[in-house]
Amino acid sequence: MALFWRIWAAVSLVTFAVLAFFIVLATLQFANINSTLVGERLTVLGERTAGPFISAAKIGLPLSSVRNADALLERARLTDDAILSLHVFDPAGNVVHSTAAPAPLKIPPTAMAARATATDGTWYSETGESFLGGIEIVVNNANAGGILIEYPNSHHSLGVRAMSAEIAIAALFALVVVASVGFLILRQALNRQVRLFDAVDTAIADFERGAWRSAARASSKVDAIDPQELRGLLEGAEIEYRRLGRLLVDSEASEP
Repeated sequence: MALFWRIWAAVSLVTFAVLAFFIVLATLQFANINSTLVGERLTVLGERTAGPFISAAKIGLPLSSVRNADALLERARLTDDAILSLHVFDPAGNVVHSTAAPAPLKIPPTAMAARATATDGTWYSETGESFLGGIEIVVNNANAGGILIEYPNSHHSLGVRAMSAEIAIAALFALVVVASVGFLILRQALNRQVRLFDAVDTAIADFERGAWRSAARASSKVDAIDPQELRGLLEGAEIEYRRLGRLLVDSEASEP
């Protein structure tokens, strides 16, 4: 049975490794897709909020001059209770309007980096605590600033953990099924080989037990011989060995 258990354990371990790799890969893929969806949602909300600011930029007014900006931002924030804050910033990244109290002086460095790599005027980034999604307000090929929306990362993390738990439970069920089916299939397919292996293992064990018993009996016999008698036997064996050696030398010398 030792052979069977080793093969079954190897199959189960390989299955576990494959399922673990699948869980990690699926979780990473889901996290990436979810991040993209959250970022796209924030940029869409930013585009809807940017309408009045774009109108002001078209007539040459800076974004800081929009009088009802705070009300516009608050109305946009109320569309989703999870939104942390909205900011309107100028081309240099300085915050000119914000729903946060107190308002930050500039948008975060991660947002500035995302702005620098954006190609279509929309961008999003992820920090340790929140998502950042924004749009650039461009009028007549001139950048007038933009809108930044902060969204909590906890919703994303919770969704990823929930998805990972569901996949892990499904993978555990699959592992139990594969291990059980593999047990039955291997048991049936290796039945003859297992019997042969057990027979060989039994024969080896019997041989080892017999060898140990023979050695024990020989040891008990040696212990029963008197030391003087044993010494005489060894000396007699040495004398006989030497005699036979001399006879062999003499016989070789007498040969022509």
